[in-house]
Amino acid sequence: MVVTVNDVLNSDVFSTALPKVEISGPGLGKPVRWVFTNEREDVASFLSGGELLVVEGRSLVEGGRHARLDDYVGSLVNADIAALVVELVEGVTELPDGLASAAIREGLTVIGLYRRIPFVDICQSVNTMIVRGQMRLQTQVDVMSTSLRTELAQADDAQSVAQTVSRLFGEGVAIFDMDGLEVARAGVLAKDGFENSVVLSLSDQRRPLGAMEISQCNTMFDGSTCRRIEQIVSPVLSLYLDGGARVGMAAHLVAGPSDGVHVTSMEAREGHAMLEALGFAASSVYMPFGMRLRSVAGAMPSIVAMVDAFESHEGCETVCLLEGDLLIGFLAAQDSGGDVARFSDYCVKALDEAAGSGYIYTVRGRAALDTIALMDAFGALRNVLGRHKTDGGERFGVLACVDSSLLERMTEVERTDDAVHMVITQTVGYELLHNPVLIDTLCACFDNLDNKTGACEQLGIQRQTLYNRLDKVTQIVGVSPHDKISWSILLLGAKLAQSQRGGRHSSTVALA
Repeated sequence: MVVTVNDVLNSDVFSTALPKVEISGPGLGKPVRWVFTNEREDVASFLSGGELLVVEGRSLVEGGRHARLDDYVGSLVNADIAALVVELVEGVTELPDGLASAAIREGLTVIGLYRRIPFVDICQSVNTMIVRGQMRLQTQVDVMSTSLRTELAQADDAQSVAQTVSRLFGEGVAIFDMDGLEVARAGVLAKDGFENSVVLSLSDQRRPLGAMEISQCNTMFDGSTCRRIEQIVSPVLSLYLDGGARVGMAAHLVAGPSDGVHVTSMEAREGHAMLEALGFAASSVYMPFGMRLRSVAGAMPSIVAMVDAFESHEGCETVCLLEGDLLIGFLAAQDSGGDVARFSDYCVKALDEAAGSGYIYTVRGRAALDTIALMDAFGALRNVLGRHKTDGGERFGVLACVDSSLLERMTEVERTDDAVHMVITQTVGYELLHNPVLIDTLCACFDNLDNKTGACEQLGIQRQTLYNRLDKVTQIVGVSPHDKISWSILLLGAKLAQSQRGGRHSSTVALA
């Protein structure tokens, strides 16, 4: 049982304090992890998220704090508390204006208490309710686990696994393999039966196995229950969903670099060998992408249509793996005809059409002409898609470019050297970095706000020479000046690379 803000409001002890919702914020269904009382101005540094914070109204205005209530509210929102509870009995009988306006703006739930009761009574009663709920939930999960293990002992294929899970929970179930192909379905499903479903990730110790999707018509599956089902079902389905060496090689490629930023020399060599084993020639060009799926069942028709349309063209192929609600892979052409920009535009159009289904949040990389650029892109894609899931995943039906979040990711890197390294590796790349003429050309564009006349004057070259150089840049990194976001980020990356030339970080070190 998850205790929510609304549950606390309706509890016996809390009700005696005459609570009133002053500002509803994002709603009263937010889970409460713990009740805590502390009236320090820097209390956010002691919080870890999900707390119900209880304070006296007078504490908010003493010592000139009313002038700093904006910062106080902001710190509580950043700490992700469930709600702020303010006692409004003596001295301060209504919310301070600064607190109310900041809470409305920041989306903080605020509850007023209009009768005094000891805060210790509130903490004791609500925290006891939370602990009891957790114990009941754990008991339910343990009972479910025992029943599921017992029944799955009789399963002899993926279909019987789906039937077992469907029967145990009274829900519709669909199982998908690593390629996103449906291999089993059980239970009665409405046309949009998976609209509010939960997607579980199936995997063994070496590679992803696919996904299991369960409707939530009769049962709401919390995180603990989902993880337990995954742990029990995955070993059984690993007997029937083994994709062999091909899946293993694809999984290694789309895993990206071990540090999430840039592949090592060994990782690059292994990745290149695997690309060759998968049948991709040295002249291939790739468009890496990742998709977060609100529903695998709902998204797959659009994805299959995209893949079929793309692969209907000669020399075009798609490689992707399903990892729960994440589909990650690349579109590839064995011969781009030398026009990387046209290949990129075609891939973007295909991905955009698939994302329009409303079940998919898609992030694309940039066209990659080598193994290093391809594998580095998967590190960036996973970072962006991980953010989408952590943020609650509200956005679907959207195609985003991985470059659009690069600066945000850069600011979160602790060391400046590491941040610069990340930008250079994910924008300029190895081949372009070792071409000082092209780097200087891009820097001239950066210095002149991408004004071609100014760049030519700075470099002392003719306009056609500039265009020839920029065309060569496009052929190397797959980004054209028409792609405003990626082109701007590329210019920044070139400027950072130039700034390190001759410094203590050589270009070799930057991509080591």
